[in-house]
Parts: sequence; C-alpha cells; structure tokens
Amino acid sequence: MIKLISDIDQEEAEEDVISREPTFQAPKEVSIPLYQRLFYSKLYNSVKWSSLLDNNLLLNIVTFGTYSKLVRACCNEIDMHSKVLQLGGTFGNQLAELADSVGYYGHLDVMDVNGTQLSRLEGKYETPYPQMHFIRANAEDGIEGEYDAVVCFMLLHELPIASKIKVVENALHAIKENGKVIFIDYSQPNYWHPLRYVVRMFNRLYQPFAEKLWDRGIDTFAKDNLDYIWHRTRYFGGMYQKVVAVKRPKMFEEAPKYSDFL
Repeated sequence: MIKLISDIDQEEAEEDVISREPTFQAPKEVSIPLYQRLFYSKLYNSVKWSSLLDNNLLLNIVTFGTYSKLVRACCNEIDMHSKVLQLGGTFGNQLAELADSVGYYGHLDVMDVNGTQLSRLEGKYETPYPQMHFIRANAEDGIEGEYDAVVCFMLLHELPIASKIKVVENALHAIKENGKVIFIDYSQPNYWHPLRYVVRMFNRLYQPFAEKLWDRGIDTFAKDNLDYIWHRTRYFGGMYQKVVAVKRPKMFEEAPKYSDFL
C-alpha cells in the first residue's frame, strides 16, 4: 500500500512529539554513608539518644561552656532576610538562632542525609519557623541553587578526608559573589591546654576523623582557595574555631570565547 505524503508527515510529527515528552524518573534514593552507619548510627538513628542530646545545657557541658558562644559567633555572620543553607542538622537551639538571624522574610534550607534527623527537625521547627525548609540529600553529591551564606556547624569533624574535601568544595561553589561559607568546628588546642590530650584520646576512640582538623586548616580542603578571603577565629584555647570564607568579587569580566562569534 502506498502511503500519502501527508500521512508520512503526520506520523513523523507524532513521533517527534512523543520523543520530546518528559520521561518519568524515580526520585533519587538517598543512602546513609558508610562512615555514619559505622560510627554514628546509634546517635543519629535513635530518637531516644537524639532527644537526650537536644538540650542546650548538656551541649554547653560537653563543649566546656563553648556551645552558646559558637552559636552566637555563627549567627553574627548572617544578614537579615538573606538566603542561607545549613549542611547537616544540629542539636540544641542552633537552628532556631540561625532562623532568627535570617528573619521571617529570609530563607533557610537545612540539608541532611539522615531521614530520622530531618523528621525530628521538621517536627521541632516547621511550625514556629516557616522560613525554614528541609532537604534530604548528601552534600557530597553537589548543591543546587545559590545562597548568600552556607553554614557547616560541627559537621566536618565527622567526615572522612575525602568527604571533607567534597563538602567544602560544594559549599564554596554554592555561594553567590560576595557570599560566605561559615565553618564552626574543632581545631588543634594550644600546646599548654590542660584538656589537649584528653580530647585527643576521646576523638581517637569515638570521632576518628576529627583529628584531621588538628593537622590541616579548613582552607587547605579547597582546590581554588585563592578565590576566597579566609578569616579564622579560635575559641577556648584553640579547641574550637570559626573559619569564614568570603567569595572574592570578579575584578574583570570574562573575555568572550572565539566560538561565541561563530
């Protein structure tokens, strides 16, 4: 049978429409990393232990009275009505203080890989802080969108070295021009610190990746660290640190490529 030209054109048009229809993609499954399952599963997967640690007084005790100071130091870096991302959920009132610093008309995303912790945070903050939103994702896999500030509050010491590098790189690439990344974490105490060797022994037993922050500055985890201005402040005899990386403004516009003129 001979097909008419109009029939052939109609069939080709239908095939073209079908080929351009979006195909369904199942949501990407977020799995808990191996290091968290090995060293932190009892803490982060247990509602009982999480509820116990979700206490400002206890957190100040285990941080030798430094927790509240670290929270204030972090929030002082945040501008009102800005768009902020925090990598990793936290205990205590740190997220509440951060949301207050962002303000009602700001935007605060909280990203965590652990579903139990995200559910706990949603139940705690969703109603009183409508500007707070929750994302289940692994920061090692990349960050979508641009932010005025990205916060890593006591996160890096839990990550293996390869994961530290990925998270620092992704955080730096997620900020706008003149934006900043705020890191709050452990640091190497002064040599005279009376708790220096006690903390070192505790880390080697329970936080095996924390000591890498004693050996290296956080800026050394970034590939293009010269593209940022780095500021470091130490607390409690150097045991804790705040590192702020501010993205340098571009001095010159990028020259157009030769292919743009073709």
